[in-house]
Amino acid sequence: MKATVLLGVMSVAVAAPLGYTMAKRHQEKIHLIQTQIAQEQVTQQAQADVAALLRQIELYHKRLPSELNPSWLVTEVVALGERAGLQLTRIAQEQPQSLQAFTRLAVTLEFSTSYHQLGAFLDLIERSEQFIRVERLEAKSDPSRAEGTDASIRLTLSTVYLPPVLRGAGR
Repeated sequence: MKATVLLGVMSVAVAAPLGYTMAKRHQEKIHLIQTQIAQEQVTQQAQADVAALLRQIELYHKRLPSELNPSWLVTEVVALGERAGLQLTRIAQEQPQSLQAFTRLAVTLEFSTSYHQLGAFLDLIERSEQFIRVERLEAKSDPSRAEGTDASIRLTLSTVYLPPVLRGAGR
């Protein structure tokens, strides 16, 4: 009987550290797997965020001219002016201006119009599918018009051209 008890105690003495070591290794593996899962989730979220940003950038790029052609802006602005019912009296296209990584395209318009038509025109520019920026607006009342409802307007509009390299061409 003493031999059986001694054998049992020895078995426990050998099995306990072995069981503890195995349990410890198992816990370490679980912790490692949990860490890898957390890292993978962070990586996947970062990839999803980058993909969403790239889609957003592509949408913005589509709003810019596809070639370095200053008349592009004139064509867009004249079409919007016609929709608003403007009678343009002067269109002055500025020379393209290279700035660091892009080129600024601008046009200055002169016209007489009612404040309502001016508001409609500016609204069309703001809601345009193309990126067009109002840089300068000068308005003078035209006293020769009835009740001062018309104004003489000088308006400078611009946009930017990004070369294909910056547009992400070849993606």
